[in-house]
Amino acid sequence: MKSLRIYFTSDVHGYVYPTDYLDNDRKDIGLLNCMNHYQKDGNTLIIDGGDTIQGSPFTNYLSSKALNKHPMAEIMNVAGYDYVTFGNHEFNYGYEYLKSYMNHLDGKCLCINIKDSTGGIDILPYDIKVMENGLKIGVIGFTTDFITRWERPCNIENFQIEDVYTSIEKCFDTVKGQADIVIGIYHGGFEYELATNKKLSESKENIAYKICKDFDFDILLTGHQHMPIEGQYLHGTYIVQTPHNGTRFIELTMNYDEESGEKNFESSLKEASLPPKQDVYDKFLPLEEEVQRWLDTPVGHLSQELNPEDHLTMARQGSPLANFINQIQLEESGADIACTSFANVIKGFHKNVTVRDILATYPYPNTLVVLKVTKEVLKKALERCASYFDYKDGEISISESFLKPKVEHYNYDYFSNLTYTFDLKNEVGNRVTSISYQGKELTNEDTLSLVMNNYRSSGAGGYEFYCECEVEKEILTEMPEIIINYFTKHSFVDVDEKTYIHVIPS
Repeated sequence: MKSLRIYFTSDVHGYVYPTDYLDNDRKDIGLLNCMNHYQKDGNTLIIDGGDTIQGSPFTNYLSSKALNKHPMAEIMNVAGYDYVTFGNHEFNYGYEYLKSYMNHLDGKCLCINIKDSTGGIDILPYDIKVMENGLKIGVIGFTTDFITRWERPCNIENFQIEDVYTSIEKCFDTVKGQADIVIGIYHGGFEYELATNKKLSESKENIAYKICKDFDFDILLTGHQHMPIEGQYLHGTYIVQTPHNGTRFIELTMNYDEESGEKNFESSLKEASLPPKQDVYDKFLPLEEEVQRWLDTPVGHLSQELNPEDHLTMARQGSPLANFINQIQLEESGADIACTSFANVIKGFHKNVTVRDILATYPYPNTLVVLKVTKEVLKKALERCASYFDYKDGEISISESFLKPKVEHYNYDYFSNLTYTFDLKNEVGNRVTSISYQGKELTNEDTLSLVMNNYRSSGAGGYEFYCECEVEKEILTEMPEIIINYFTKHSFVDVDEKTYIHVIPS
């Protein structure tokens, strides 16, 4: 009997220190807490599934610095990571930042469907590793090919990003023939609900269900959807997934009987509980303290606090917080109308605004795009937003399509300078009953300029029709910086309190 142990993280999103950055308190979160629980020996693998170097104020701060050796790589090395793969957010801060991280890792970067055409980053499609007990482990990495839809072209111009399924198809049998155990590291999730086998998406963004069905992986380590999957079998493959931001990690054990070929798996989601790994904590503490001081830097003042309500309430009634982001986008772009969305978890703004408020409310390094839109396009966009609501027996709730397989509040958009009405008594796709601009109902001949983030302009989140629109302008400054600059121009800001949406029944 031979054993293998795996520690697996994914979607850490730069949360290294034991804090969520909403304040400076120590909490059960972060890579330093996770890694202090690892017990590595010659029959243990430590693996990360991507979205590691973007998403927290810590990594946002790092992205603005000239780095000789990337602190995230140093931390991963101390933790003992053997393998990583790319997440889609790995590319957000550009090629040089990503290269600094990847090329300072001691572990190997595996990704069968991404190649660096310049050769600047060392990427292997797969690896065969012989453990101390003689087990031959084949490991293949791959990531969602929707990166090409979401990412700014300048950030991925050095990469060839290929179809996930066909890339696996080309190498799977080769790896299988050399290994006792085949492991997939997939920065992607499931297109079916695992409990019911109900298909939830026709998109190829997540195809883990199809991969398990068509390929004989022993273990598939998944990510991207931020779902807690403690461990279960799917079409004979043992699958796991972690929540995001380093709140939990997977510990998986396998026992392999060479004579019978029988493989038994057990796994659990472990809490990233305090204390953190102290020597690493101390080494990078001066950097973390710099980040905390930067977060507490005052940037300006608002006429009122902008605290978020629950997502359903804001979607039904509108939100001054969304209006505020939109008024910044409107001034920066000169567009007629604006739309924005909220992350699943947002902090909001105090009257006296700090950098912390901004990064905890708008955590993404999005840039802005201005599109020329017609009434027809706006109708499609607003119908997509109206599908956020489920109306049954007089009760309004959030549609399951925005909650499964992944919670996607960020795919509901709030518009400003555009007044619109949803009638939820109508069927989905026919709920938008009014769209007006400057007090006049739009006609089919009207066109407007609409500013949005580059993620949405790519058609992501069910807004594919935006890809057909004319691009009037691109603003390549990242939104957190745009918000900070806005306060530089306007040290005291009157918030737009207008309600642009009307939902029936109210």
